[in-house]
Amino acid sequence: MSDDAPTRQIAGLTPRTSGPDLSRLQARNRPSPTLSASTPPSAADEAAAPVQSSTLERPAAPASAAAVGESKRMTTYVTTSTRERAKSAFLATRHLEGDDTWSGFVERAILTEVERRETKHNEGHPYEVDHHPLPVGRPLR
Repeated sequence: MSDDAPTRQIAGLTPRTSGPDLSRLQARNRPSPTLSASTPPSAADEAAAPVQSSTLERPAAPASAAAVGESKRMTTYVTTSTRERAKSAFLATRHLEGDDTWSGFVERAILTEVERRETKHNEGHPYEVDHHPLPVGRPLR
């Protein structure tokens, strides 16, 4: 080999030495959301219950939805045509109705139907909470 051959090194990106402080993006460094002073939550409640800002900021929410509670995941099946209609209505009117998220839209739709049924069948009073699991599968007819 000749002595004129260049020496080659494998190099990657240089490490970032300065830049913006990204530690505020970590959940443990974020300030906790402000809650009502009447019921101070425990540390376990704060860690377990995520707060949706769309629920707190929406002025058009019905009065019974004023109490912000714990959000839970819910899976349900609807026909494709119903889902597409709902999705189209949400996308077309979200700026007019103040819907920040799809979840907020679905929650308001469910709450509207619940309040209609309470008014029609229970003199406008909420039904008692039933903690039993819902039946699964197709109903026997």
